[in-house]
Amino acid sequence: MPPATTESPWQHFGLGALIVFAAALPHSIALAQIAVGLALALWIGGHLARRKRLNAIPLVGPILCYLLVSTLAAIFSLEPLISVPKLRGVALVLIVPLVAESLRTSRQAILLISVLLLSASVSASFTWWEKIVGKGVEIVGVRPGSPLQTYFQPRDIVLSCGGEEIESPAHFEQLLVNHTKAAALQCRGLRGGILPFATDLAFDERFPPPTGEAWGYQVKTGRTSRARGRYSHYVTYAEVMLQLAALAAGLWLACRRKWSRLGVGWLVVTLLLAGALGATFTRASWVALAFSGFLMLWLKLGWRGRAVALATAGVAVFTMNALLVELRGVGFYDPADISLQYRRMMWEDGLRLIGEHPWLGIGMDASLGRWQDLGLRAYERFQLHSHFHSTPVQLAVERGLLGLAGWLLLMGAYLRTLLQLVRRAEASQDRWGQQLGIGILGATAGFLASGLFHYNFGDSEVVMVFWLLAGVAVAYDTWQSSSVATD
Repeated sequence: MPPATTESPWQHFGLGALIVFAAALPHSIALAQIAVGLALALWIGGHLARRKRLNAIPLVGPILCYLLVSTLAAIFSLEPLISVPKLRGVALVLIVPLVAESLRTSRQAILLISVLLLSASVSASFTWWEKIVGKGVEIVGVRPGSPLQTYFQPRDIVLSCGGEEIESPAHFEQLLVNHTKAAALQCRGLRGGILPFATDLAFDERFPPPTGEAWGYQVKTGRTSRARGRYSHYVTYAEVMLQLAALAAGLWLACRRKWSRLGVGWLVVTLLLAGALGATFTRASWVALAFSGFLMLWLKLGWRGRAVALATAGVAVFTMNALLVELRGVGFYDPADISLQYRRMMWEDGLRLIGEHPWLGIGMDASLGRWQDLGLRAYERFQLHSHFHSTPVQLAVERGLLGLAGWLLLMGAYLRTLLQLVRRAEASQDRWGQQLGIGILGATAGFLASGLFHYNFGDSEVVMVFWLLAGVAVAYDTWQSSSVATD
């Protein structure tokens, strides 16, 4: 258990800022950044005011190494004016010592995690509600020659027309009928249920009344758009829900009384968050959640249970593939899938660039300004200037093999800390330590597994959740180390 200490006003208000940070993370990146910035200022201010040195906590060495190599890569970048500002995202790793030093008791750690999960559950509840009730209308089909043929495609989700949110297929038809033909009707939606788009419907007096039958279109209540919560992108939402669903699953799995009120509460949170993740239709995140669940079961079960867990994971992946084909139109692997073609091409060019710039890479986001000189074929072919869709590949390209080594050192030390936390908690019969250790380990494993196919380490919302959980784990490990030393 953590040693008894007296909190200063700096620590008291800093903890309050961290709680606001945890509550804001699943909803507002702006509020989360303000809250964590305030917490960092109070943390640093408290140390300066009391002339107190930083406590010795795990991961300090790997964190400093990671920061140093990333800074050098930014300075020697092909585009330093682009890369140096990206160090703000790298500096988010400071959330780890901030949280580790700010938490003084296990009760505070549990409060912080509970606020985070409760806030995420609220976000997930809205996602469930949207899927049950529906949002906008989905274009089922448009007949050739229809006035809508040039504006909409099958699988488009139309969310609003004329500034009014669409409530049902009948409401969509009503908006078309009632709109004056003197001006265009602006409609907004999601192309293919994914990408935002806007279009202006130009009415013509020669057209018959805009009913479904006369205009040759079919619509249904929109439920297939990829959930994104309050974030701007569905992958961001998926990666946050992935970590928190795995965390909640670990809390329930390690709970001694799984069907008590608390145990059932963790299970309900797990199902809410997993359902919200499912609604994003994000393949890598789905598989990563199955992997994290399998890993946690492997740690908690005997050999027979592990065999059952392995079989269950296989069935889960097979079922998820069928669902993806049914709902998204593409499974885990399809050579014709554009996103898979984009990934393959970016990985091939990424490996080439690693060979050309092996030590410190080309610099963070330098590819956006130098893509033609660097010969990024996917940028030209698909007209999409994105990332390399893999955290290890992205780090090696942008920060070189030294940057990748620094990241691997940090991740390896962190995983060692988590495994150590789980073992010590089990040995000392620390109930909350076991639950948090298993849950955070599952969240970390899922995050790293998904990072093989997504550059989730470059997404601020996602990585802030990751570092927050790391800070809680480091705090708990520090307390346990102190207890062992005292004994």
